[in-house]
Amino acid sequence: MSRKPRALRRRELLDAARDAFVERGFSAATVDDVVGNAGVARGTFYLYFRDKRAVFEALVDEFLARIEACVKSIDLSAPETPVEQLTANIRRVVELALAEPAIVKLALHDATGLDPDLDEKLHGYYERLRALIDESLQQGQMLGMVRPGDRRVMVAIGLGGLKEVLVDAVAGELTSDAAVITEEIMRFLAGGLLAR
Repeated sequence: MSRKPRALRRRELLDAARDAFVERGFSAATVDDVVGNAGVARGTFYLYFRDKRAVFEALVDEFLARIEACVKSIDLSAPETPVEQLTANIRRVVELALAEPAIVKLALHDATGLDPDLDEKLHGYYERLRALIDESLQQGQMLGMVRPGDRRVMVAIGLGGLKEVLVDAVAGELTSDAAVITEEIMRFLAGGLLAR
């Protein structure tokens, strides 16, 4: 009998854990739920993760890294306008979120407040994203594309609003059409953030 490659087994455990956390919630889900979903022995789980928090953290880390990879710095030498580049950034994030509703709920909603270490990790991720958005807004203000104002407030509104839109979209409270969501976000930004 052939053994599965480690990367494939780890992926199966991550997917099984995601499903268990979505079905039962992080607090109620157990390692037994994860191994039951994966169809492996309990000992196999511990070859990859020390406990359920570690597998949860791995899921969140992986997803947040993929979101971060979707956001590209605005390149003034690119053939696309800065607004087109911003639109593409938003569209990539929305498409990723809509493709993985379970992990969006876990990473952007359920993970908050589970424990101080995970909260600190999420805070660090948001700080990196804030810095990237702030840099883009500063550049936009210097070019006259973004209205004058306190960028910290603009970043907080933008990041918080985007997070809520993604959570609501995957919960079925908003449309699941990435183009429509992106267009609405851009319309909102044009009315409240971008210079006229």
